[in-house]
Amino acid sequence: MLIPALRKIALPIGLVDKPNHRKVHANSVPLVGGIGIFLATTLTLTLAVPVDEKVLVYKNTFIGVVILLIMGILDDRLDLRASLKFAIQILLAHFIYSQGVKIESLNGLFGIYSLSAWLQYFLTIVIITGVVNAFNLMDGIDGLAAGLALMGFGIFTFLAFVNGQFFTAVVFLTFIGALLAFLRYNLSQNKKIFMGDAGSLMLGFVMVVSGLELIQKAQGTNHISAVTLGVISVLFVPVFDAFRVFRRRIKAGKSPFHADKTHLHHLILMTGLKHKIASVLIVSLMTFISIIGYLSFQFAGLTLSITLMLLVFFIVTTLLQFNEKLNHWKHFIQEMEKPINLN
Repeated sequence: MLIPALRKIALPIGLVDKPNHRKVHANSVPLVGGIGIFLATTLTLTLAVPVDEKVLVYKNTFIGVVILLIMGILDDRLDLRASLKFAIQILLAHFIYSQGVKIESLNGLFGIYSLSAWLQYFLTIVIITGVVNAFNLMDGIDGLAAGLALMGFGIFTFLAFVNGQFFTAVVFLTFIGALLAFLRYNLSQNKKIFMGDAGSLMLGFVMVVSGLELIQKAQGTNHISAVTLGVISVLFVPVFDAFRVFRRRIKAGKSPFHADKTHLHHLILMTGLKHKIASVLIVSLMTFISIIGYLSFQFAGLTLSITLMLLVFFIVTTLLQFNEKLNHWKHFIQEMEKPINLN
C-alpha cells in the first residue's frame, strides 16, 4: 500500500534513477524501494510486537538502519562522495562493535578459535563495512539484491528458530514480507521501482549485523559451527564477488571503487541472458553453494566446506570471465573486418 504513494512523491522531488550510458532503462525510475521496505517493516513490528526488553535489544541496529537509510536517500538524490559514505559506514561499524556485537571467534575455521581484542575489532569493522558495500554493489539488475536478501532472510529465519530465537525470526519474516511486496513492483513493466542505495545499504547492514548476532547467540551450543556456516553462506556471493572485482580493478591500475561492468551479474548478462534470468541464476548459485557447503560440512567440517564453496565460486566466475574475453575478441575481430573507406 505504501509503494504507490511513494512513487507519486519520488518524481517531483527528483528521487529517481535517470537513464545514462551505463543504465539499460529508458525512463526515470523511482528510487523508493528502500524507503518502502523500511516503513513497512517498522510499522508492522510496531503494531505486532509489544515494546519490552526484547525489542530494545535491537535499538542499536535500528539506529544504524535509520542513519544508512537517510544517507542512502541523500546519495540517491545528491550523489554523495564515496569517502563520506565510507567514513559513515566505518563509524557505524565502530558503534555496533562498541555495543557488543562483534566477531569473538572463528569457531574452528582454518583451525582458529579465539581472537585477540584488536583482531576482533579489526575483523568486525572490515566485515560490517565490507558486507554493506558488497551488498550495495550487487544491486545492479532487477530482482537481484532483493532475491539475495530474500533467500538470506529465509536461511536466517531457520537458524533463529533452530536456536530458539523466535522474536528474531519474526523480524526476519517481516523483512521477507516487505521484500516480496518490493519485488512485485521491481519486476513490473509499468510500475517499476528500484531499491536505491537507501535500500541496498540498509539491507546489507541488517543482514551482516543480524548474522553476527546469530553467531554470538549460538556460542557454546552444539549449533555454533552450523550457524557460522549458514551466515557465511548468506553473505558469500556478494562478498567474494566484491573481492574479485576489487582485485581486478587494482590489478588494472584503477581505484577499487571505479565503476565498471565486471560484476557477476554483468558477466552473466554478457552470455545474452535477460536481467530476470540472470538474477534467478545468481540466487540459484547462492543456494547451490549453500547446499554444497552444508553437505560437505556434515562429512568434513567447517574449513573444508568453505574451501569447496570457494572452489565452486572460482570455477563459475572463471568460466564467465572466459566468455567475457571471447566476446571481447569477437568484437575486436568484427571491427577489424569492417571495410575501410579510403576516400
